[in-house]
Amino acid sequence: MRREKGKTKILAIQGSPRPKTSNTELLLKEFLKGAKAEGADTETIYLIERDINQCVGCYTCFAKTPGVCVFKDDMPALLNTVRGSDILVYATPLYNYNMTALTKAFQERLLPLKDPHLIKVGGTHRLSKRFRLNQKMVLISTCGYPDLSNFDALRQVFKIIESNNETPLIGEILVPAAEAILKQECLRDWIQGILDAVYQAGVEVVRNGRISNKTKEIIQQPIISADDIGELGNLWWDSLIEGVTQAKAAEAGKKVEDIRLCLRGMAATLNGRAAGDLKATIQFEVTGKQPGRWSLTIENGKCIYDEGKANSPSLTINTSSEVWLDIANKELDGQQAFTEGKYTATGDLSLLTRMRRLFGGERLQSQL
Repeated sequence: MRREKGKTKILAIQGSPRPKTSNTELLLKEFLKGAKAEGADTETIYLIERDINQCVGCYTCFAKTPGVCVFKDDMPALLNTVRGSDILVYATPLYNYNMTALTKAFQERLLPLKDPHLIKVGGTHRLSKRFRLNQKMVLISTCGYPDLSNFDALRQVFKIIESNNETPLIGEILVPAAEAILKQECLRDWIQGILDAVYQAGVEVVRNGRISNKTKEIIQQPIISADDIGELGNLWWDSLIEGVTQAKAAEAGKKVEDIRLCLRGMAATLNGRAAGDLKATIQFEVTGKQPGRWSLTIENGKCIYDEGKANSPSLTINTSSEVWLDIANKELDGQQAFTEGKYTATGDLSLLTRMRRLFGGERLQSQL
């Protein structure tokens, strides 16, 4: 990569086995957009597309041919690209609490950049650097688990790399429950709030040399509680195990196709500020391909999902599962569908007019 004078050179290492469609790629693209907007020069290496052998620990690059690996694959050229960068962005989904095997193989093959002689710094021995590099790192990762603590092992690896390599880790972009959040159309506005903050993170690393704590908190701010994500995830897998084809399973990452998942998701994404001191119960009488009875009870800024018929509901909505799923996936406007008679409602109809504000997923107020 050629560097233009004065430009920050960012090299992104994309370690997902399905990089072009992964949640990690979604975040990486927004981050690089922000960096480019601030004048950075960026390049992305998709490891799945490269020929990179696993390190065999032969130490040829230390002794027989110092700085040169025994393998004649794509890695020697990549080492030159690494040396020419100012910031290395590691983008890897979380696999078994750590980086992917692709990312790990790449990191192991960075050994030719080291000199075998040990030095002691701060009470710890480490390898010397073969070349004078003044680089920084950014970590981008997503996982399916709902808890941020699942990234702890991966974060510890990069903290050790930071310490032993004298390579500052200037920012972490970590998004748990990514599969349940980043690809759900019904959470589009919430998702955009996260992506806006990731874009801002890209701006900040170029402008300020670090991702701010404020931006980091916005990215990691839980949209849905971990408990709710756990229940949503179980419902989603049930919908697949109960006979959805593999093709439908792929689509399920983009659209909500199970009415239980839809209503459970509504409860989890209630806008507490919009609800205020509202106390109400919404009963759903559902017909069509996925018939059943469910209710959402709103009180104290929270919403509880329940199966069966509620006592004295404030509002009763009679709908087919197909119509309500189309509304949830924003393929059908809820109020227009009501006026056209595609579903009916009885009781406190003012609740119906508030549905979009209550469950519409207002965009995160990033205040950037």
